[in-house]
Amino acid sequence: MKNKMKHPQPSSKGSATGHQAGSDLAVKLVSEALAGVHLDVIVSGSIGAVESIRFVRALRRLGADVTPWLTRGGSQFITPLALGWAAARECRTGFEADASHLAEGHGCIIAPASASFIAKIANGITDSPASALVTSYMGLRRPVIILPSMHDSLASAPQVQANLEKLRRAGPNVFVLGSRLEEGKHKVPEPAILADHCAHAFNSVLLKEKHASTNVLLTMGGTRAWIDDVRYIGNYSSGRLGTLIAEELHRLGLDVDVLAGAAEYLPRCHHTLTRCATNEDLSKESNRLMAKKTNAIIHAAAVLDFAPTQRLAGKTPSSTGKQTIELVATPKILASMAEAGLAKVAFKLEAGVDEESAVKIARDYVTRHQLTMLVVNNLSDVSSERHRAWIFETKIAGHPVDRPYEATTKEDVAKAVARHVWERLTRHV
Repeated sequence: MKNKMKHPQPSSKGSATGHQAGSDLAVKLVSEALAGVHLDVIVSGSIGAVESIRFVRALRRLGADVTPWLTRGGSQFITPLALGWAAARECRTGFEADASHLAEGHGCIIAPASASFIAKIANGITDSPASALVTSYMGLRRPVIILPSMHDSLASAPQVQANLEKLRRAGPNVFVLGSRLEEGKHKVPEPAILADHCAHAFNSVLLKEKHASTNVLLTMGGTRAWIDDVRYIGNYSSGRLGTLIAEELHRLGLDVDVLAGAAEYLPRCHHTLTRCATNEDLSKESNRLMAKKTNAIIHAAAVLDFAPTQRLAGKTPSSTGKQTIELVATPKILASMAEAGLAKVAFKLEAGVDEESAVKIARDYVTRHQLTMLVVNNLSDVSSERHRAWIFETKIAGHPVDRPYEATTKEDVAKAVARHVWERLTRHV
């Protein structure tokens, strides 16, 4: 999904050309959250620079066009040749006659940012092309994303803390990301996760400039109900689809509050994540978040439809031999989510349905629950390898739907849901 908001057009100087699939320079797109975005990426003198090759490639997998910059300190850890290969574009290292140190892209990322480089950009020292470039971006109020990376003793020094605070106060376009704290060092996060956080920071600047709504509530995973204090029954969910949706929404700059039941997969990137074991937990937390400002709801949890009438105390002895459990239908959590905000998405898993049956289900469900999107799955079409789904979408919540469009993978479903929510939250700006 291309970001429809207008960006300043980057210069064509040194622009990267397209590469055929299979080329050593090509990457496989996993998202279009940064499609059409030109980013300058500066690698400064920290051991975290060794992760910059994977990081640049991860940015390109989100659709970004990257111009790499290597400082003198950074060149002690990696080479311009390696960084240029990762970006499929020549790496810049010095001042040049074409004034490449002046900002012409959409944003700038410094990862890793050493204590020395942070001091320079916090105090406007432009004695290197890289620090001059960052200062230029700050002067234009375009996104500047900084990842500090250094030993904990340096990060804790009052001078470094003061410089970071000065950068945080520089404006809403400046982001200081959190490092991965490990072994007494502020390390570079896993490159793919760092790229997701950078996409979130970049896109959130655009959303804030346009005063767009950003708060999304996502439920995922399976819920349980207790038989006694040890045993329970539950709905199975791998959580992979909910994870893909949450991570794509995060890349697009939205603030995703995740309520997660039992699941093998959990999102790596989110605003908040709260575990909800039972229907009651999920309902309580949903109401809490909706009482705040939730602009969109995605109800993807596999909620338990039947629960035991009572929870027995202790552990029922296995010597009992036979146990009869009476089940009763549970209240529909989706029905309590009356305030849909600008988008309300739900999922319906059925067995043995065809497209005609799915249409009938959707027309009832969308109207009854005031949905803007419904994803209907056939149980036999869902597995770890594939995920065929009929997707019904309406411009006005609760209005009847027409024919669906079809998705065949979890990734396609996740992108469709994320695109729908993003467009609903931004179309009014």
